[in-house]
Amino acid sequence: MDSYVERSWWQRNRRKVLVASVVLVLVAGGVVGLAWWGGQCAAGVHEVDGECVGMTDGSYKFGSDDPAENPLADVLQRIKEENDRVLAEGKDYVSIAYLAPMSLAEGDTVTLEATRNALRGAHLAQLRANREKGGWEGDFPLIRLLPANPGSQLQKWDPVVKQIHAAQFTPDRVVAVAGLGQSHESTAKAIQWLSEQRIPMVGATITADTFTDLEARGEFSGLVRVSPTNTEQVRAIVQRLTGTRKAMLVKDINQSDLLANNLSSAFTREYERDGRDVVLAEYDTSRGTANIFPGMVRNICAAQPGAIFFSGRYNDLTLLLGALKNRPCGDLNLRVVTLDSVVDIAGVDEVRKNLSLNTTLEYTNLSAPQAWNAVPEAFDGAAIGYFRDSYRELFGLGSTGDGMAITSYDAVGVAVTAINRAADNRRDLKSITADTVAGQLLAMRGTEGVRGASGCISFDSVGHPVDKAISVFRLSIDDTSSSAEIVPAVVSGSGNVLPGRCKT
Repeated sequence: MDSYVERSWWQRNRRKVLVASVVLVLVAGGVVGLAWWGGQCAAGVHEVDGECVGMTDGSYKFGSDDPAENPLADVLQRIKEENDRVLAEGKDYVSIAYLAPMSLAEGDTVTLEATRNALRGAHLAQLRANREKGGWEGDFPLIRLLPANPGSQLQKWDPVVKQIHAAQFTPDRVVAVAGLGQSHESTAKAIQWLSEQRIPMVGATITADTFTDLEARGEFSGLVRVSPTNTEQVRAIVQRLTGTRKAMLVKDINQSDLLANNLSSAFTREYERDGRDVVLAEYDTSRGTANIFPGMVRNICAAQPGAIFFSGRYNDLTLLLGALKNRPCGDLNLRVVTLDSVVDIAGVDEVRKNLSLNTTLEYTNLSAPQAWNAVPEAFDGAAIGYFRDSYRELFGLGSTGDGMAITSYDAVGVAVTAINRAADNRRDLKSITADTVAGQLLAMRGTEGVRGASGCISFDSVGHPVDKAISVFRLSIDDTSSSAEIVPAVVSGSGNVLPGRCKT
């Protein structure tokens, strides 16, 4: 960490500033545009291989401006209105770039609704920073939020992260990146590049152990994550499988999906720790999955496992559950176990419709509103209160958001807290740089952790959250409860939840 901050800002960035001054142009709204191949879609957003990617202040909606046609339109408009208000205030501000796919293609494992929910949570964190005195431990400076679209599966990450980097040296004053999408190889490449430029990052939902392993080996630095790793989630759920001796691992072998590959390794390692057996069944999403699972079901009946570990994305989970409905061994009790991370599986109609007799689905969730009532002492009441009340006010009565919104809220909240701490009561904008923000992120340990809506957030030496709360849900065909009524178990990978690690 010392080598990260010991050189002056100018010494480290002199050449970058000179280069940036040649290739940058400022566009309306203060957002940076770069000379890219392809036409300009809007200020700061350019066409690359037929896809509009780049960073916006919310002016560009990455689709129709009509909320009825584009799930992102409403929240991006709200972000623009708050960004405009910050400019109109005439007070000091800095910006946080929120990196997440906002244009999707066939084969994507995320939905526009999931991205919308992430942006909603990020926006609520921005509002709390700007409007609730001391909400994230301070009220200086004001915060602008700049959504940045790296394209489907972050495949157009390269020009977008360069745009984010260049925005440090413009009136946008970007000092941190939050979000970062899902655990794909392109995500890892984007993180690697941002790390080389010394830009601090706060991941919301990236859970693959790969990122922790790379950071521990010193291959990059500057990334912290508010979500526990796959291994911790697997450990939490495997602890519930006492009495079983054999499990079948249904594995997606698509090598570009870091989550699926890392998850399968974690399931095997943690389950076999006590001498139990794992039988492997593989499929490949890059070749299609529609006709794979019926044949796999016959092998499941022959193996008669005590649990089925599913190492894939939830849209393939519905196909597996549908195939299990027609299994020849209908009287065999099956426990399908997976890591959901943020999607409310119990609220997905396709999942419920495909559940069958003698089949239960157990899954983890990085954060869920139901957990707040299940174990209230594991969460911060003030962070929850602002999120819950504001979400209902802005996005509809009766709604409390989902795990994607909550983790994004906390990711931006962590970045804001680091910015506020970097200011150190001096109210001097010069004290807030990418360097000083990065230093504050890695100092968030123990009692200096952040009190978030997803739990207390305290990082270890490689930016991994320690003893983070994990919700475990169980769903069966007999469960007629709505998803909001299902009460989860709240645990952590180590078996503990330690709310006392955060400031009181």
